[in-house]
Order: sequence, then C-alpha cells, then structure tokens
Amino acid sequence: MNIDQLNHYKQKLAFETDSWDVYEALNRNEPVVVVDGRSAEAYAREHIPGAINLPHREISAETTEALDKARLYVCYCGGSYRAHILL
Repeated sequence: MNIDQLNHYKQKLAFETDSWDVYEALNRNEPVVVVDGRSAEAYAREHIPGAINLPHREISAETTEALDKARLYVCYCGGSYRAHILL
C-alpha cells in the first residue's frame, strides 16, 4: 500500500464506522445519536432502539438546525452506516 492509499483510507475512516463499533458505543452509553435515514414507513416497521428518523432525502440545513451540534450522529440507511459530526 502506498502513502496515497493509506491517506485515502485514514480520511475515510475519520468519518465512517461500522455496525459493530456503533453497537459497542451504544452499549457503553456513549453520547451517540443514531439517525435512521430510511423512509418513515421503513422506520415504523423496524429500527434501532432509540434511533431518530430523518429520511435522507429530507436532510438539509433546515431539518438539522435543532440538532445538538456537539453530538456525534451515526446515520444509517439500508444497512450502511456513516458517522458525521454536525458542526
């Protein structure tokens, strides 16, 4: 692996996590907010306990304005996770 590849993955991992890391963080009661980016219907059928619903097509500056910018938000949609710190 060359330095450019290594830097690429270091940058990617700074903003992404996997389901095991999220599971562990929730079990340690870390201040993580899980955001379910699927439709309201999919969220109603099943979601991670404690997750909030914010369909990805509705995410904007206006819909995230009231969120605590100091918290870590882990967003998932259709089985994938993306961790974002909202500033």
